Amino acid sequence: MNATLAKKLRFSDAVYAIGTTPKSLRLWLQRGLVNIHTPKPAGGGWTEYSFVDIAILSLVRTFANFGVNVPTASALANSVMREFFPDVLDVRNAEEMPAGVLAVSWSNRRIHLFQAGEDWQIRLVDLWGTKLTLTEGFVTELPSSVSELRREIEPAPVYLSIDVEAVLRAAFERADESVNEGRDEEE
Repeated sequence: MNATLAKKLRFSDAVYAIGTTPKSLRLWLQRGLVNIHTPKPAGGGWTEYSFVDIAILSLVRTFANFGVNVPTASALANSVMREFFPDVLDVRNAEEMPAGVLAVSWSNRRIHLFQAGEDWQIRLVDLWGTKLTLTEGFVTELPSSVSELRREIEPAPVYLSIDVEAVLRAAFERADESVNEGRDEEE
């Protein structure tokens, strides 16, 4: 992917990138169900979406696919982007920074979402910090780090383990494909 963080995307590119319908995204935005990074243009006009917006919207879509309501999914997605990677949102020289940096920063990390009562909790899990090791053969009697983490937060009625890198990478590739549709490779 060769797009930069400074690249602005049209509504149709955003729809295609997150894999939803125009009607759904328009409903989310018009009703204020999602909060994105880019403010609405002063005096009206078309909103141009950034790759940070695509990241937030793709996470909202992923959480909503698992049954989280859209306003809650938006709050969680914004928390993930703000709390875990705040410096990425205020990057300098965005025109030189590849959009994929948002996905790469999640390499070998997962977020775990679970409900504690009525509230959703977010946990960032660095996979390199877990006890996942390769031994001779897989020993079924020993719990994996994932199952240890799962037991730690049980009896959560809902537990999601999200590979954010995969979600963002897929959305960015689709956005880049949409933006470059119909262009020659040599341009």
